[in-house]
Formats: sequence, C-alpha cells, structure tokens
Amino acid sequence: MRMQRTAYRVPRNSVKRDGRKAEIRSKEGSRAFVVPEVMAWSGVAEYVSELLRPGTVLAISGELGAGKTTFIQALTKTLGIKKVPPSPTFSLMRSYRLPKTFNGIRRIIHVDAYRFDDERELVVLDLDEELADGSSVLVIEWPEKMPKWLKKKKADLVQMEIA
Repeated sequence: MRMQRTAYRVPRNSVKRDGRKAEIRSKEGSRAFVVPEVMAWSGVAEYVSELLRPGTVLAISGELGAGKTTFIQALTKTLGIKKVPPSPTFSLMRSYRLPKTFNGIRRIIHVDAYRFDDERELVVLDLDEELADGSSVLVIEWPEKMPKWLKKKKADLVQMEIA
C-alpha cells in the first residue's frame, strides 16, 4: 500500500457568508477548505471520502465545538449512511455499516478519544482488531490523545484539522 500522509486544514475563522459550497484549494501539497455554512461540509466530505480505503485512519483534530462530529455526520451521509451519528464521547466508539460498498469500505468506526487520560486505555477498544476485517475505516476525534498508536498507522493515516 502506498504511503498516504496528507494534512488537511479547515479554517473556521475564515468563513465566508456568501452561501457558496466548500472551496478546495491547494497549498504546498496540503488542502485548505473554507466552509461558509454547515451544509458546505458535504463538499469537503465528498473530497475526503475519495481518499479513504479499507484500513485508513482519518484523524480529526480541533477544539471543543469546532465541528468534528458535524464533519463526520456529513461524511457518513456522503457514504450513504442514513442514521445521523451522534458523538461517541460517552460510548467511546460507534460503528456504522455502509448500505453499499464504497472504495472497498463496508464499515465506518467512529472513535472519540476525548475522555482518555492515558493512551493505554485504548486497549479496551481493540482498534487493531476492528481494522483487521479489511473493509473498515477508522475515524478518530481527538487523535492527539493517542499519538503512539497513530504513529504505527502512519502509512494509512489521513490527518484533518478544524481550526
């Protein structure tokens, strides 16, 4: 598998109010998205969905309330999932089956690592086993809480920051 380590930045502070869809622009090999409204996340989600393959880890960083879960809701909708995913802050992990396979993906695993104080707490989620089925993508909110685990996944890592 080819190494895919690309950083995406969604600048919330440069939001426009003109109602256009999400703008996608290149900047030194990374992508920057300007999201003028909640509905514009769908354009970003379509773009990001094309980067995903089975085994990909999508690590989404951002402050509380930045829009991480809102983006994941747009992503799952783009992938055909009808159920609106709530934040798994208290359940830690949720799993969603795609109604039809997309780029070899049949399942999205959504993890919110916000409540972890120590990376060793991840053991209970058994994320390596979850990804071992060969048809899942792991989407993580608060990836900075699990740097060692993510370092092992760098070949399949896509990073996104919402600022």
